[in-house]
Amino acid sequence: MRSKMRKMLGIAAAIMLLTGFSAGSASADDSAAIVTRLEGNASVFTKGRKAATPLKKNDRLKKGQEVKVGEKSRVELKYPDGTVMRFAERSTIKIDDITYDSKTQSKKVKVDLGGGKLWANVKKLVTPDSKVEVKTVNAVAGVRGTVYRVNVEADNSAMVKVYDGTVAVAGVPKEAAKPSGQFTAPVQVPGPQPVPPPYHEVSMEEWTVIVRAMQQMTVSPEGVASKPQDFTPQQDMDDWVQWNQERDKQLSF
Repeated sequence: MRSKMRKMLGIAAAIMLLTGFSAGSASADDSAAIVTRLEGNASVFTKGRKAATPLKKNDRLKKGQEVKVGEKSRVELKYPDGTVMRFAERSTIKIDDITYDSKTQSKKVKVDLGGGKLWANVKKLVTPDSKVEVKTVNAVAGVRGTVYRVNVEADNSAMVKVYDGTVAVAGVPKEAAKPSGQFTAPVQVPGPQPVPPPYHEVSMEEWTVIVRAMQQMTVSPEGVASKPQDFTPQQDMDDWVQWNQERDKQLSF
């Protein structure tokens, strides 16, 4: 009898250890974004693999992976802290960084938007070292908790629209092209050049623009920033905006 009891207790302890280990592994995976919605099709590229694989709902995307969204398709990603990003058709995204500490709520999210459209609903940053950044060829948009979107056109020009909160948009320093494996001496970066309206000439020191709620700005293919301008919901409404706002409501943002 005692022998059977010990055996049962041993089995129960083993089950508890295994269950605890599995739960811990799941909760400790704070370095992935989950595909919470997929309309149409998208492909994911992973370093070390020759071919892309089809993206599926509930897939977990990690640092270094790239996603290409297909025609007439949309992808929604949820990050460990609850931040949500959505990407429209023909968008190209690379996950440059995802880290989140559930104890301190410190997080770092960096996404490279090579082209297409992004909608972001960012949970408020609560630690000084936290960052959520979206990078384009010519600019980096950093936030501390807001709703905004970014469009990147084929000519690498970009548009940032803010619906709630503020976004700091900064220029990306230009680097001279150099052969692989070789280093070159620093080169002088040419200063800003005058361009037609609506762009305005800015100095390199000035090239950080604060865009507030219900404002928009653009960055030219040459990396020149426009002044923020107001916009109205009526001017901005289209199928992409409407879909994202409906999704935000569904997710209780």
